[in-house]
Amino acid sequence: MHLLVGCLAAVFFFLHIDVEPAAYAAPGTFLYAGCSPSRYAPNTAFESNLNSLLASMASTASSGATYSSFTSGAAPEAESESAAADGAASSAAYGLYQCRGDLRPGECEACVRDTVARLGAVCAGATAASLQSDGCYVRYGAARGLVGRRALADTSVAYHRCSAGTSGDAWFLRSRDAVLSELQQGVDDATAAASGSGGYKVSASGPVQGVAQCLGGVAAADCTSCLAQAVAQVHGTCGAALAADVYLVQCSVRYWTNANYVRSSQGNPEDDAGRTVAIAIGISAGVAALVVFISFLRKACSS
Repeated sequence: MHLLVGCLAAVFFFLHIDVEPAAYAAPGTFLYAGCSPSRYAPNTAFESNLNSLLASMASTASSGATYSSFTSGAAPEAESESAAADGAASSAAYGLYQCRGDLRPGECEACVRDTVARLGAVCAGATAASLQSDGCYVRYGAARGLVGRRALADTSVAYHRCSAGTSGDAWFLRSRDAVLSELQQGVDDATAAASGSGGYKVSASGPVQGVAQCLGGVAAADCTSCLAQAVAQVHGTCGAALAADVYLVQCSVRYWTNANYVRSSQGNPEDDAGRTVAIAIGISAGVAALVVFISFLRKACSS
C-alpha cells in the first residue's frame, strides 16, 4: 500500500513540474541603444575626458549607488545650459548611470561595467550615446543639458516591448490595471532620496506583478507625470498583453503575470517559427518520456 502511494505521488510530482520563466533577463542583457550621428576626433581632450568619465562609472556603482551623474573636464564658464543642450561644443564630458532598484551592489557594478563596454562598441566615436540594458542604463554626451532641466523634461518613448500572449480575462485585466495604477503614482522625493533608487517602485495584484522607476534627479511631480505617460503607452501599444515593458527617456514601467513573462512580439518571425517547432518537439519528447515513465512505475508498483 505504501509503495502504491509513493508511486502515485511520484506520478503526481512528475505531471506538475513547472519551470517559471524569470520576470527579468540577466542584468546586462541588451535592450536598446541610441548613438548621435556626430563623431568626436580621436586623441582630443573630449575623448580623454570621456574615457575618464566612463571608467568612473563602474567604480562608483561598486559603492552601492544606484544612480550617479558625472562631469569630466572643465566646461567653459560662459556655456549656458540651453546652449549646451543644443549641442554647443565643449571638451567636457557629461554622463550618468542608473541601476534597477532591486540589484545588489555587485550586480549593479557588473551591469554598468558590461553596459559601458557594449556602449563603446555599439556607439564607437559618438559624441553622445545611451544604452539600456535589462538592469541598468548608461548615458553620456558633450552637453551639460544631458543632466539638466531640458533632459529631465524629456518623456519621449525610447523603447517598448509587448508579449505575444494576450488575455481578455476580467480578473487579469483588473489586476493589471490595479498594478499600473499604483505604479504610475510614483514615490515622493523623500522616499526616492532615502532609497537612492531614483523612484523605484514595485506592485502586485492577483497574478500580476510590476515595477516602475524614474531616472535619479527627476522630481516627484515630474516622475509621476512621466509614469502616467508610460502607463498610457502600455495601454495604447500593448493592449491586453500578458507582459509589457515601456521605457521613456526618464522613466520606465514593466508588468508581467506569474509564470507568463513571455517572449516579445517584436521578434523575428523566423525565430518564432523555430521556437514553435522546438516547443512542439519538446512536448512530443516529453509525452513519450511520460508514457515510458508511467509504464515503468506500473510494473514497479504491481510487483
